[in-house]
Amino acid sequence: MADSPARNATSPGPPIPPSVSVTMRDGIAVLLLNRPDYGNAMNTALLEELLAATEVLARDPALRGVLMSGAGKAFSLGGDIREFHQALSDDTFDATAYGDRLTHLLKRTVLAIRALPCPVLAAVNGQAAGAGFSLALACDLRLASRRASFHFAYGAIGASTDAGMAWFLPRAVGYARALELLLEQPVIRAPQALREGLVSAVVDPDELVEAGLRRLRELAQAAPHTIRSAKRLLDRSLSLPLADHLELERADFATGVASRDMRHGIASLLTGEWPEFRGE
Repeated sequence: MADSPARNATSPGPPIPPSVSVTMRDGIAVLLLNRPDYGNAMNTALLEELLAATEVLARDPALRGVLMSGAGKAFSLGGDIREFHQALSDDTFDATAYGDRLTHLLKRTVLAIRALPCPVLAAVNGQAAGAGFSLALACDLRLASRRASFHFAYGAIGASTDAGMAWFLPRAVGYARALELLLEQPVIRAPQALREGLVSAVVDPDELVEAGLRRLRELAQAAPHTIRSAKRLLDRSLSLPLADHLELERADFATGVASRDMRHGIASLLTGEWPEFRGE
């Protein structure tokens, strides 16, 4: 596996910043892709850090939301073509094994994001291309800066989709439109992304993060069980027969009935008060 230019431990200079940074704001994690000089392209190091950060967040019982964005001008330009070029320039290199390792890491990362038990919002601050576009689609919600744009990018290098693009896209825009977009591979700018249903709102660049945090705070008022169940049931709804889906709903509802949150919610409803759910 090729090393990132920013990961040479023997080079002089200041410490190398992490490729992914996480800060907490009132139970909401701000997860920042942090390779601005490379357009937050996803090399091996960034994916490993993103997977590790996501797995740590998933174990935090106080977590109520995750906002993902990119440092600098881009959300993410997708796979790091510099790393690709360096790895593939050697004719003796096992390109198939390299591609398999990288996409396996990407698969684990996407599944870890989908498994987060809270709303995950992509604040798309700039260009989201290839796997970067897929990463935004893997989030539950998307807000876009007016400067944002979505690039399929795969056709430009002769690649097929990755990171769940062909799974997420038809769920966002429908099968026929998804196929049309994958065949044409246009650049989709923020206003069109809103019309296509790829994002739920377009805001000014300097308002993007605060708008995303505000949206997550609104959603955090719901019971954590309600959120976890909604995500799990919707993810599986298109692949299960109705009877199997009803069984999942039955099991989740029974779990909720036994929770303190549901008892509190019912009592609050009867007294006209607004419940404050604690995930218990």
